[in-house]
Amino acid sequence: MNTSAVARLLNVSHSTIQRWVSQLNMEVERNQLGHYQFSEEDIALLRKIQNQLNEGIILQKVSISENKIRKATVAKNPDIAKEHEQLIERVVRLENGLKTKADDVVSYQLLQHRSEMEEMHKLVKKLEARIEALETPIIQPFDYFLAAEETAITKKTKKRPFMKMIFGNRQKNASASCD
Repeated sequence: MNTSAVARLLNVSHSTIQRWVSQLNMEVERNQLGHYQFSEEDIALLRKIQNQLNEGIILQKVSISENKIRKATVAKNPDIAKEHEQLIERVVRLENGLKTKADDVVSYQLLQHRSEMEEMHKLVKKLEARIEALETPIIQPFDYFLAAEETAITKKTKKRPFMKMIFGNRQKNASASCD
């Protein structure tokens, strides 16, 4: 039924029906021209609203216990459908590109980390070898120590008297000049 027929049925004005629908946010179907199309369920709901108003409840406090899902009709335009498909294809391409880019970035990071780990492994091996070399006792032949001691014993320093050290060169030079 249209708005005028429902208004005659409920014995109210056309604008009253429109006000109830808009203020109570009723979800009513519309025809192709945008006019309300009331179903039997909608008319029953409007009767409940009318009864609540007759009992003295103000319109802002009227409760609608049933919420209908508004159904809209969409005119099918081939150009819009084609644009919609193109947008969907573009979004899919962009998502695939992002996934590929993300995979490339992760692969690059893994390779970088792997090379860093290999460098660190080489450094650890080098440090282990140096530590092992420092921890092993130095074993030199016993003869080396004996040879060092013998040279220290055989090599005696000549002790000169203190006075000869100071005046020794002058006396030699003086006696040479007197001759």
